Amino acid sequence: MRDPHYSKASAHYRSLAVSSQTESADPHALVAMLYDELLMCIDVLTLRARRERTLTDDEQAHRARGIILSLRAGLDFESGADLAFTLDGLYDALATEFEERLSSPDPQRFAELRAGVESLASAWRAIADP
Repeated sequence: MRDPHYSKASAHYRSLAVSSQTESADPHALVAMLYDELLMCIDVLTLRARRERTLTDDEQAHRARGIILSLRAGLDFESGADLAFTLDGLYDALATEFEERLSSPDPQRFAELRAGVESLASAWRAIADP
Protein backbone atom coordinates (compact mmCIF):
# COMPACT_ATOMS: atom_id res chain seq x y z
CA MET A 1 0.00 0.00 0.00
CA ARG A 2 1.27 3.46 -0.88
CA ASP A 3 2.02 5.89 1.95
CA PRO A 4 -0.48 8.80 1.72
CA HIS A 5 2.13 11.25 3.03
CA TYR A 6 4.51 10.23 0.26
CA SER A 7 1.79 10.74 -2.35
CA LYS A 8 0.98 14.22 -1.04
CA ALA A 9 4.64 15.22 -0.91
CA SER A 10 5.27 13.84 -4.38
CA ALA A 11 2.28 15.73 -5.78
CA HIS A 12 3.42 18.93 -4.06
CA TYR A 13 6.97 18.73 -5.47
CA ARG A 14 5.64 17.88 -8.92
CA SER A 15 3.35 20.91 -8.75
CA LEU A 16 6.29 23.13 -7.80
CA ALA A 17 8.38 21.78 -10.66
CA VAL A 18 5.60 22.35 -13.20
CA SER A 19 4.96 25.83 -11.82
CA SER A 20 8.63 26.70 -12.18
CA GLN A 21 8.71 25.39 -15.76
CA THR A 22 5.60 27.27 -16.84
CA GLU A 23 6.78 30.58 -15.42
CA SER A 24 9.91 30.53 -17.57
CA ALA A 25 8.51 28.88 -20.72
CA ASP A 26 7.67 30.55 -24.01
CA PRO A 27 4.23 29.92 -25.58
CA HIS A 28 5.51 27.13 -27.84
CA ALA A 29 7.11 25.37 -24.88
CA LEU A 30 3.87 25.71 -22.89
CA VAL A 31 1.93 23.93 -25.64
CA ALA A 32 4.57 21.19 -25.70
CA MET A 33 4.15 20.84 -21.92
CA LEU A 34 0.39 20.51 -22.37
CA TYR A 35 0.93 17.72 -24.88
CA ASP A 36 3.30 15.97 -22.45
CA GLU A 37 0.73 16.22 -19.65
CA LEU A 38 -2.02 14.95 -21.95
CA LEU A 39 0.12 11.96 -22.93
CA MET A 40 0.73 11.21 -19.26
CA CYS A 41 -3.02 11.32 -18.55
CA ILE A 42 -3.67 8.94 -21.43
CA ASP A 43 -0.98 6.58 -20.12
CA VAL A 44 -2.63 6.46 -16.69
CA LEU A 45 -6.08 5.99 -18.21
CA THR A 46 -4.75 3.18 -20.41
CA LEU A 47 -3.63 1.31 -17.30
CA ARG A 48 -6.93 1.95 -15.54
CA ALA A 49 -8.88 0.82 -18.61
CA ARG A 50 -7.76 -2.73 -17.88
CA ARG A 51 -9.82 -2.88 -14.71
CA GLU A 52 -12.54 -0.22 -14.95
CA ARG A 53 -15.83 -0.31 -16.85
CA THR A 54 -16.03 3.46 -17.24
CA LEU A 55 -13.55 6.26 -16.75
CA THR A 56 -15.75 9.29 -17.35
CA ASP A 57 -15.40 10.54 -13.76
CA ASP A 58 -11.73 9.65 -13.34
CA GLU A 59 -9.43 12.42 -12.06
CA GLN A 60 -7.07 11.94 -15.02
CA ALA A 61 -10.04 12.15 -17.41
CA HIS A 62 -10.98 15.53 -15.95
CA ARG A 63 -7.38 16.66 -16.19
CA ALA A 64 -7.13 15.56 -19.84
CA ARG A 65 -10.38 17.36 -20.70
CA GLY A 66 -8.96 20.53 -19.19
CA ILE A 67 -5.78 20.16 -21.23
CA ILE A 68 -7.71 19.70 -24.46
CA LEU A 69 -9.79 22.79 -23.63
CA SER A 70 -6.59 24.73 -22.88
CA LEU A 71 -5.07 23.70 -26.20
CA ARG A 72 -8.19 24.92 -28.02
CA ALA A 73 -8.45 28.12 -25.99
CA GLY A 74 -4.85 28.98 -26.78
CA LEU A 75 -5.35 28.98 -30.54
CA ASP A 76 -4.73 32.32 -32.21
CA PHE A 77 -7.05 32.42 -35.21
CA GLU A 78 -5.81 35.83 -36.37
CA SER A 79 -2.08 35.08 -36.40
CA GLY A 80 -2.32 31.31 -36.79
CA ALA A 81 -4.53 31.39 -39.89
CA ASP A 82 -4.98 27.94 -41.46
CA LEU A 83 -2.92 26.15 -38.80
CA ALA A 84 -5.19 27.41 -36.01
CA PHE A 85 -8.32 26.26 -37.85
CA THR A 86 -6.75 22.88 -38.61
CA LEU A 87 -5.71 22.40 -34.98
CA ASP A 88 -9.18 23.44 -33.79
CA GLY A 89 -10.70 20.69 -35.91
CA LEU A 90 -8.17 18.17 -34.67
CA TYR A 91 -8.78 19.13 -31.03
CA ASP A 92 -12.54 18.85 -31.57
CA ALA A 93 -12.10 15.34 -33.00
CA LEU A 94 -9.69 14.48 -30.18
CA ALA A 95 -12.24 15.54 -27.56
CA THR A 96 -14.93 13.39 -29.20
CA GLU A 97 -12.65 10.35 -29.50
CA PHE A 98 -11.46 10.81 -25.93
CA GLU A 99 -15.02 10.80 -24.56
CA GLU A 100 -15.83 7.64 -26.52
CA ARG A 101 -12.85 5.87 -25.02
CA LEU A 102 -13.74 6.99 -21.51
CA SER A 103 -17.27 5.63 -21.72
CA SER A 104 -16.10 2.24 -22.99
CA PRO A 105 -12.49 1.76 -21.85
CA ASP A 106 -10.25 -0.47 -23.91
CA PRO A 107 -6.46 -0.28 -23.52
CA GLN A 108 -5.92 -0.84 -27.25
CA ARG A 109 -8.18 2.07 -28.18
CA PHE A 110 -6.38 4.30 -25.66
CA ALA A 111 -3.08 3.25 -27.25
CA GLU A 112 -4.43 4.35 -30.64
CA LEU A 113 -5.52 7.67 -29.17
CA ARG A 114 -2.09 8.11 -27.60
CA ALA A 115 -0.41 7.51 -30.95
CA GLY A 116 -2.51 10.28 -32.49
CA VAL A 117 -1.67 12.72 -29.69
CA GLU A 118 2.00 11.76 -29.92
CA SER A 119 1.88 12.54 -33.63
CA LEU A 120 0.41 15.99 -32.90
CA ALA A 121 3.02 16.60 -30.19
CA SER A 122 5.87 15.62 -32.52
CA ALA A 123 4.56 17.87 -35.27
CA TRP A 124 4.22 20.73 -32.79
CA ARG A 125 7.79 20.27 -31.59
CA ALA A 126 9.01 20.29 -35.19
CA ILE A 127 7.23 23.59 -35.82
CA ALA A 128 8.29 25.13 -32.50
CA ASP A 129 11.95 24.09 -32.77
CA PRO A 130 12.91 24.62 -36.42
